This record gives sequence, structure tokens and C-alpha cells, in this order.
Amino acid sequence: MSPGNTLLSLIRVHPYQTIVYAVNGAILLEPRIFTVPTFWALGFEQRGPRKGSLAASTMSYFGYVPAGGVYALAQSAAMGGYGAGLAAGAAQAGAVVSSGLTWFMGRNNTGA
Repeated sequence: MSPGNTLLSLIRVHPYQTIVYAVNGAILLEPRIFTVPTFWALGFEQRGPRKGSLAASTMSYFGYVPAGGVYALAQSAAMGGYGAGLAAGAAQAGAVVSSGLTWFMGRNNTGA
């Protein structure tokens, strides 16, 4: 059996694992495909917190945002500042852990 046929066979037998590995591979190569939509969903944008969002509500509730705090770090990451590298690394670490768990949970599943 050729390597191409072997790969297609594995994809056919393990479609969900294939999807997880493909998505995680994309996140490893370009973590912004995960971090940008995640920060946007929380209300963090490049211009600042989006009006009416969870980020804006949190800022309004607490009032004071200390420099270097979690909120400031998240906003910095969304704006491409000092938090962006940490967010990218966290996304990549999550992709590695997710792939490892997917492999571990499916390693005895031969598809037969």
C-alpha cells in the first residue's frame, strides 16, 4: 500500500482525530487563528474594549484595571502588544495538549 493510500485510509477510519490534528496544526503554525476570534468574542479589540461586551462590563464593574493584571494582559494581547506572545504561546500549548489527549484517547481505537 502506498503512503498516500495509507494516509487516506487513516483519515477515513479516524475522521474526528484528523480534524483535531489539522486544526491544532494550524494553531501551532499561526496561533492568531485562535487568539483573535477568542479575544473578539470576549470583547477585546485592537481599539479597546467593545461597547456592550463582556470586556466592557468587566472593566465597568471593577472600575480600576491595574497595569500588568489579567485584564490589561488580555487587552494588550488583543491590541498586538506585550500580551500577544503569551496568548500565542498559550494557544500553541493548548493545541499540543489537545493533540496529545486526542492521541491518548484514540490510541486503542483501530476503527475495526
